Amino acid sequence: MTNLEHKTDEQLMSSLQKGDESAFTILYDRYSQRILYFMFKMLKNDEAKAQDFTQDVFMKVIEKADQFDTAKSFKTWVFTVAANHCKNYFRSNQQLFDIDSSENSLVDLDSIEANYDQKEFKKRLDIEVNKLSYKFKETFILRYFENLKLKEIAEIMDCPVGTVKSRLNHVTQVLAKKLKVYKVLFDDSPMAQKNKGI
Repeated sequence: MTNLEHKTDEQLMSSLQKGDESAFTILYDRYSQRILYFMFKMLKNDEAKAQDFTQDVFMKVIEKADQFDTAKSFKTWVFTVAANHCKNYFRSNQQLFDIDSSENSLVDLDSIEANYDQKEFKKRLDIEVNKLSYKFKETFILRYFENLKLKEIAEIMDCPVGTVKSRLNHVTQVLAKKLKVYKVLFDDSPMAQKNKGI
């Protein structure tokens, strides 16, 4: 293990700013899979595009390394870069606000036979999350898939913590209604339990 591997993310960015490319390799190893997963979820499970976007994000890490404030969190910064890259893509494709997470977009699940299979629940959850409007989907993924803190999400999305809480409460209520046939699994899910503590 090299001395660099013992360094914090912020210390590695300081090394990168000084021209140490090996510091970037370690940061990439630490965060590439998390950013890839975030992109995969935001891009409706488009693996090829998610991989391309992940590479774009880390190219920006190199290009904008000098702009990073080493007194701040690298994790928050790199997720902000990723979120903005995604947002710009959807905005350019006029898809940023095309789907609303209101009750008008709810799927009628009354006809679906009650099924408490965990795999089926996750599959249905994935489908419903992809139907959320951009801001709600982004908030949900950062919180429940990336396990970021409310304060970190607020910084990434450039909004108050109260707004993050409000969006998470709204999304949880919407998903609970959409997934009512899976109520037992939803109530026991990490997202439902975590949301109780907001």
